Amino acid sequence: MKYLLSISYDGSKYCGLQKLNNQKTVQGELEQILSLLSKSPVVVKAAGRTDRGVHALDQKCHFELKRVMTPFRLRYYINRCTSPYLHVNSCTVIEDKNFHARFSVKSKIYIYKINMGAYDAIQNDYVYNYNRPLDVEVMRKASELLVGAHDYRAFVSGKKDKCESIIEYIEIIRNGQILEIEVKGKAFYTHMIRNIVGALIYVASGRMTEVELKNMLETGRRIVEYMKVPPCGLYLKKVEY
Repeated sequence: MKYLLSISYDGSKYCGLQKLNNQKTVQGELEQILSLLSKSPVVVKAAGRTDRGVHALDQKCHFELKRVMTPFRLRYYINRCTSPYLHVNSCTVIEDKNFHARFSVKSKIYIYKINMGAYDAIQNDYVYNYNRPLDVEVMRKASELLVGAHDYRAFVSGKKDKCESIIEYIEIIRNGQILEIEVKGKAFYTHMIRNIVGALIYVASGRMTEVELKNMLETGRRIVEYMKVPPCGLYLKKVEY
């Protein structure tokens, strides 16, 4: 039987989602628990990889289990066996044989959190301690350039043959000294969100102009060598099918 999980996890306690030898990962922990339950190897497929330090509020993953269990009992079992930094929000049975947690995705929503106030040691694993003011209105205006269908090559790490995607919206919300940048899109490539946020910070701090940002989007070249923001502020908020 095929099951779909919605899971949340504290990325600071894992070496990423993807299974790695001799390292604690989200996929590795789930597969170990489910394989013991099934008494046979179980492979977990996620909606997308998250790097070390990146958090998730609604990561989706599917797997097939030889042992038939109700979603309620299976969710209870997994939550009882996982570390306190990983939690199953929901569990459902998938009837569609062609469904795939990754390839069936229609859109994803990410949030990036920036602390513009005083350094917060307690929240250091959960926000980017930028600790300097940013021109939020300038950032909002610049973010509009990135919305729509584009080739995001200038905002992707590593060499890629294909970097085309669609960003449906970028919403920037200020809550006191915490800035939340929410991005919804069809597909995101390696470090794309972290690079986009880094470029927007450069615009909002006066180190890059909107014209330079637009030129990078149109040409695919990094005209300005902006920074890639750290993973600690990034959250996978929602996966939609």
